[in-house]
Amino acid sequence: MNSKRQRARLRSVHFAIAVLVALTAAGSHAGAAGRRGERAIESIESRPAGQPIMAIVSLQNQRITVYDAQGWILRAPVSSGQSGRETSAGIFSVIEKDADHHSNLYDDASMPHMQRLTWSGIALHGGNLPGYPASHGCVRMPFEFAEQLFDMTQMGLRVIVAPTDVAPVEIDHPVLFQAKPDAGAWPPRGLRTRMRRPKRSRKSDAPPGRPTGSRSSP
Repeated sequence: MNSKRQRARLRSVHFAIAVLVALTAAGSHAGAAGRRGERAIESIESRPAGQPIMAIVSLQNQRITVYDAQGWILRAPVSSGQSGRETSAGIFSVIEKDADHHSNLYDDASMPHMQRLTWSGIALHGGNLPGYPASHGCVRMPFEFAEQLFDMTQMGLRVIVAPTDVAPVEIDHPVLFQAKPDAGAWPPRGLRTRMRRPKRSRKSDAPPGRPTGSRSSP
């Protein structure tokens, strides 16, 4: 069981590394998507969905894709930041969740099933989707999808906002996070050192019978 969990963790790390490479290659700016209209929500049907480990938002295609350790499990259209208030591309984590959040910046606007990505105003939440970037910087998702995703995710979920539509790929290499047979032992064999006897204090070095304390002044 532990080895299965370990493989799943390694796979998620490999996904993150591959997406980081793809995001860097794509650049930091993207053209706004055209008026595509709202597309349907998709979910994987060929296998049971696992625990989400990553979500990728494509600014160009106005779409969010959620992945577990084996591949994509959910897709839905989004509406990101409008011109002048574009959603920043980057790699984020969910740092707050609030099912009934209201905006502190924009007239107490409702942001149901909010999952915060930054403290400066970027979050995933349910909202209206006109088919093009129209938010104040957040990533709006269909209301039912936002609720579903909120119930599935945990704090710390990795969320990648990419200029274009990128996808994680599994990579493997001998030097990447390989488990060692004695990984449970601490310290590792190479770091173990011989314990040294502590040095005696000056008090303990004094000859027998001679007072070790200092006289107090009257």
